[in-house]
Amino acid sequence: VIPKMAEVEISVRSYVKLVLHAAKYPHCAVNGVLLADRKRYKDDKTVVIVECVPLFHLALGLSPMLEVALSQIDAYCDQNKLIMAGYYQANELIMDASPTTLTYKIMDRLCDNFHDASFYMVDNSKMTPDMEDAVFRVYALHDGKFKERNPDSITLDDQCLSAASGLLNQKVFRNLVDFDNHLDDITQDWLNNHLNEVIEIHSW
Repeated sequence: VIPKMAEVEISVRSYVKLVLHAAKYPHCAVNGVLLADRKRYKDDKTVVIVECVPLFHLALGLSPMLEVALSQIDAYCDQNKLIMAGYYQANELIMDASPTTLTYKIMDRLCDNFHDASFYMVDNSKMTPDMEDAVFRVYALHDGKFKERNPDSITLDDQCLSAASGLLNQKVFRNLVDFDNHLDDITQDWLNNHLNEVIEIHSW
């Protein structure tokens, strides 16, 4: 477990969208990126994850699609003073929460631009309706290798688990849009602004 690194705080919106993406495609591997507030990191070296962008559920590592997605997300980050600070992945098999070649490939790219980036491997067995703790394990680069982060360095917003649990039970994941959906029909919003309002209501 890694010693002192930048603290990470995860917003309700980010956590819930990650969970909903994995829940929408339970028989597929899924992945996505997590965006952090650039100013908060600059001011106090805290990685505050404020947004989650679901990427794929069909072919996670298809290079041309990945390039299109990352360049659009990059442009969005520039416009909104955000940084790509994390990557998440849920594997196809319920008991498999191990990083893959793709995980490391995308993380190498993220770390080139932001050395405090982390990746989040979803433990599918924790994707339960009554969600008692975080559904992922978090890893970061330390001495040139990716190692699991100390759980104490990751803070979930107080409402993350209850909001995710409530929205899972309501099957709100049906409305989630990932980049596969967007590339299939570009009128579909990969930022999921329609879900942000629903999540906000459940965060009280």
